[in-house]
Amino acid sequence: MSSNRLIIFSFANFRAARSVSNMFKINFQIFVLSCLCLSFSYCCRLRVRRPYPLLIKNFGSKNITFRASGKGVTLNKGESVEVYCGSGLNIENSNGYKQLPNNQYQTALLFCDENNYIGARGIYENRHGSEVLSIYCSSSSSESLYESKRKLGNCEGSMSYVIGEKIPFLGTIKKLAMCYDIDNFALKYANYIAYQKNDILISYEDNFDNDLEVDLEQKVDNLENYFDFMSQDSFNNSRDRQQNVFFNAFKFDYDLIIQDEQLNKKFDSWNYMLNTMWWRKLRQNNWRFFLDALKERTNSVKYRVYVGTYGNATLPATESSNGQPEAVAVQTDGLAVTAPLYIWAYLKSLSPGNDEDFVVLAHNSPYSQSPDHTEFCASDLCDDIQWLKDSRFGRLRRIPTFGYTFCCRAEEVAKVIDYFPVATLAIETSTAAAAAATSQ
Repeated sequence: MSSNRLIIFSFANFRAARSVSNMFKINFQIFVLSCLCLSFSYCCRLRVRRPYPLLIKNFGSKNITFRASGKGVTLNKGESVEVYCGSGLNIENSNGYKQLPNNQYQTALLFCDENNYIGARGIYENRHGSEVLSIYCSSSSSESLYESKRKLGNCEGSMSYVIGEKIPFLGTIKKLAMCYDIDNFALKYANYIAYQKNDILISYEDNFDNDLEVDLEQKVDNLENYFDFMSQDSFNNSRDRQQNVFFNAFKFDYDLIIQDEQLNKKFDSWNYMLNTMWWRKLRQNNWRFFLDALKERTNSVKYRVYVGTYGNATLPATESSNGQPEAVAVQTDGLAVTAPLYIWAYLKSLSPGNDEDFVVLAHNSPYSQSPDHTEFCASDLCDDIQWLKDSRFGRLRRIPTFGYTFCCRAEEVAKVIDYFPVATLAIETSTAAAAAATSQ
């Protein structure tokens, strides 16, 4: 971009907007400006098409980044806005003529001059009079896979990867982190932030926090370009050809370990790293009920969520040559995936004044006999967590045909799962320190 921009935006740091009142103030400002524009015709109008770009705007002392919408963008005389598309920005006039060649630009500073003409500083200087421009992105996804220099918890022997994006003049946006065993091409766990998303980011120069505790150090090529992974179609075809009567009695899916509907659509390019073998009844019932309760809870509390798997589900014992139970697995073309015995989610509150810290675990096998919590913890804590107890999940979580689900303390689970995101030593040290402080 040219150095003669009208406005230079400083976005080295930012955090997610939390307040509904802030959202209202922003929308009210935009509404008032739009009314003034329509009343006095001192404005320029931009159409916005899908995939929607990000808009970067200064509102008083804060710089705000928000997703454009189909309502378009209205600029008052003398006003400007930064437009960003990581996949490449498109600007067209009313005749469909593209102003940016080959989508080579990611950003543009659009402004409305004293004659109510639209221009883009640093790209082209021609004016468009009353002509309405259309802006849109080349594709809906612009995130990339990065390796983080900062290691995720208890991930020293594996790779700490991040799905995110580096935005000029803004900084970085991190959507998902994962602890990944590159030697065996196996996911240990994934990490994301769960809260109601308004798709608005506000910069705070001196108050930056990194909720995922990772960085975008080095870009990583798509592993799928070089190695073979189980595809969705291959899994489905092989699953449907299974001859085992016990296997065919129940349905299994190959789907994302992240079942958050607001997030999983963003990770299509990395499904091969994030997919796991789900017992369908669990995925569609008790795990879904848990996520519904979490979504409702995040209207007021923000959580860091880790999700992973543990163990291997096996088919009921039958006569076999080696006497070993048969794993619940799907094999095709030299590749195989096995169903984990458990799916787990570790929730840690990030909201001030809330210290919730617990693990939800679910039996991912229809063959478990008398399922309970005793493999992981002394007592089931789900009923001690009021927002879970009062939800549909709380009422149905013990029904085995929906996937028996329970809750444990993190320090107990860490003693069973050796790659749990919080090291056992750190938990024991913290617990000992707390006990010592209490005794004083």
